[in-house]
Amino acid sequence: MNKIAKDGQVFVCAACGKRSKDQYGTKAIDHGWDVSCMLNAVLCDEKSIVIKKDRVVKADAIKKESED
Repeated sequence: MNKIAKDGQVFVCAACGKRSKDQYGTKAIDHGWDVSCMLNAVLCDEKSIVIKKDRVVKADAIKKESED
């Protein structure tokens, strides 16, 4: 199931630093989001992102909510 990032959040590929508003990349921000990016996607706080040469080099991950 495709996950959509909430306002102020974005998925970041931990392998290459590309960004997308959804995990599958149908709302990709950076060109070239692929299956590898989907598998390595980390939901991050958009305000924490540091970009160098068009790729994310640092970002704070969103902590998962407890499933209690």
